[in-house]
Amino acid sequence: MKSNIFKLTGLTIFIALLTYVLITYFNELNQAEEFNQFLSDAATISEIHNLNSENFRELLDFSEVSREKFESKVNKIRTNSQEAYQLLNSSNNEYTSKEKQLLEIAVNSWLDGVELFEVSITTLIDNPNSVNIEESIAQSIIDLSIGDKAYSEFLFLLRQNALIEGTFLPNFYQIEYIGIEDNSYQFADLLVDKAKKSTGGLFLQKNLAVSGTEFVPMPIAFTEDDVAVLLDEPVSLQVVISNEGNVDSYDVVVLILVTDEFEETVYESKNKISSIGPKESKIFLTDPINIEKGIQHEWFIKIEEIDDEEELSDNLLSIYAFIPPES
Repeated sequence: MKSNIFKLTGLTIFIALLTYVLITYFNELNQAEEFNQFLSDAATISEIHNLNSENFRELLDFSEVSREKFESKVNKIRTNSQEAYQLLNSSNNEYTSKEKQLLEIAVNSWLDGVELFEVSITTLIDNPNSVNIEESIAQSIIDLSIGDKAYSEFLFLLRQNALIEGTFLPNFYQIEYIGIEDNSYQFADLLVDKAKKSTGGLFLQKNLAVSGTEFVPMPIAFTEDDVAVLLDEPVSLQVVISNEGNVDSYDVVVLILVTDEFEETVYESKNKISSIGPKESKIFLTDPINIEKGIQHEWFIKIEEIDDEEELSDNLLSIYAFIPPES
């Protein structure tokens, strides 16, 4: 009887020990997998922000960058920063460590800094006399500096622990957007002054638009689809071209093409406007043309793109009209 009790007790202890060993093993295995996944994500984030920081430092030069190139590059930097933020915050949520906390501070601060910098410089470009814009730029620099410092501490701690534990690390870059700035406000003042003195056209905004049209004579009605119903007589189109930018535009070419619903060309013209000043509009009238009754026609208007134009979607416009068959 005692022998059976001892055997049962021994078996129970053995099972308990085996269970403990297995649980410990699988916990350690799971932690190792989470850590390896974190390292993989962190290495990807390091690569993203290394390229970002290089592009950002080029932006700070301001000397050879147009507004279009500036907005394209800073938009790409912001998009990449958001991608890095999503990567860190959407995967491996259960893993926690001091290293991850430091990387989270870096990624969050970099994103805040980049977003605020983009908004601040764009505001400065649109309104060079913006009040207290230096404060906003200074805050973006502070955010970027916090990110730089947190990442530096993350990298130091990660490499130190890897050396102690003999862990193999993927490639991690040394990253600095700004570095440690002693006086972010002084730096912001310098940036604003440098941006305003830019010779690369940072403050030049080129944007032409087809801002209005009107048939002559006036339509007698419009359908629910905004198709003009015309009188049975020759019709011209009055076109309004506007300069929505802040710099003169010269030799502006406007193409007009009229086609029927069978895509046959009824009329085409090429018009040139010698110059349009900032916030100015020019109006011209096409030749009167006859169109076939009962067939819908399209008037397609296109402004040819000028160098470094900001917005191209408003360079195109299509309007439709027809003469009723019973006219």
